[in-house]
Amino acid sequence: MNEILYLLVSFGVIIGFIRLRINIGISILLGSLLLGVLFGLGPKKLLTSLYISSTEWSTMRLIIIIVSITALTGIFSQIGYLKLMEKATKDLFPNEKYSLAALPALIGLLPMPAGALVSAPMIETIADKLNVSPERKTIINYWFRHIWEHSWPMYQAIIIASAILDISVREFSTKMFLLTLVMVLIGYLFFLRPIKSQEDKNKNTKKGLKLFLKSTYPIMVIILVSIVLGYDMVYGALIGFLSALIPHFNKINHKEVVKYALQPKIIFLLFSVMYFKKLLEVTGAVEALPKTIIELNLPVVLVIALTPFLIGLMTGISFAYVGMAFPLLLPFFTSFDKIALAYLSGYMGMLFSPIHLCLVFSAEYYNADLGKVYREMLLPGLVLFLLGVAYISFLL
Repeated sequence: MNEILYLLVSFGVIIGFIRLRINIGISILLGSLLLGVLFGLGPKKLLTSLYISSTEWSTMRLIIIIVSITALTGIFSQIGYLKLMEKATKDLFPNEKYSLAALPALIGLLPMPAGALVSAPMIETIADKLNVSPERKTIINYWFRHIWEHSWPMYQAIIIASAILDISVREFSTKMFLLTLVMVLIGYLFFLRPIKSQEDKNKNTKKGLKLFLKSTYPIMVIILVSIVLGYDMVYGALIGFLSALIPHFNKINHKEVVKYALQPKIIFLLFSVMYFKKLLEVTGAVEALPKTIIELNLPVVLVIALTPFLIGLMTGISFAYVGMAFPLLLPFFTSFDKIALAYLSGYMGMLFSPIHLCLVFSAEYYNADLGKVYREMLLPGLVLFLLGVAYISFLL
């Protein structure tokens, strides 16, 4: 029980500091240190963990991916590709507000960390034109970026789940696909529909498609390298960046690209998140959590829902709640509806996690009040969960 209490206190501190408008990276760092202290780690162990988390390959890989992505968006901005995307979406969609959802959804096909950071600048111009608030921009970018995580077969969580459960990726994706559609519908009703925007009847779909392909070809390169060919995302991000850099090398301001790519707030936030995750590992908190919940002899349905939810909330990563919770819950998975409930519950925890990179990066990019973001997302999130449970209960 102590482990759960320590985790709740640490999360409470992180959320409390964020509510006080303290820098998100600092808030997570302070919550991480508190977690370590509560679990009895001394100064030496805390510093050692910080050094390890800052220098290990998983962190370096993440930095390379994110720096490549932010550098790519910096190049996009300089060479006018963001404006081309805006023009393309005007021709491709009957109402330009739909592009606010389409562009994050496109990036969502890439299972990359902090992918919302790619789509954030893409939708900014249109969102500003439509007078969308920073908080609503954050939610739209974040929400539609994650619609595929229920069913897109390239996501690690689905691949890991299929291996643990010994079912095909195709079966898992097919049965969960309706949740993707439900999330799109909820996103439209709550976030897009209220935005006032006139339809343009003078559309040129062919021209829009050409502009879209021209302005997004580096993203298509990332998809080709990392999804079609199956190489690590770090190679896809680097090659995608180079595919935009090399043809325009003499046209861009290199110092501006470097400055845009190496934003101190983003780098610091990244180190803080990875430090928190390292301390969860060092203290054994995540491993102890499912066992503690099971030992409480709660109803099976509650155990199935609560365990992945808390792990998703703590880690902000979908494959973490699958990889950690599913092996322990395997004896309870007597039918697919229970599997789906566990996955959906973990997804909800991940969606609302204060250390989810896409959420904190989007809020940081748009200078949004994270407290207001949570408040606006709470009801749609609840509706998503309830409709998901209804689908799982009656149709699966």
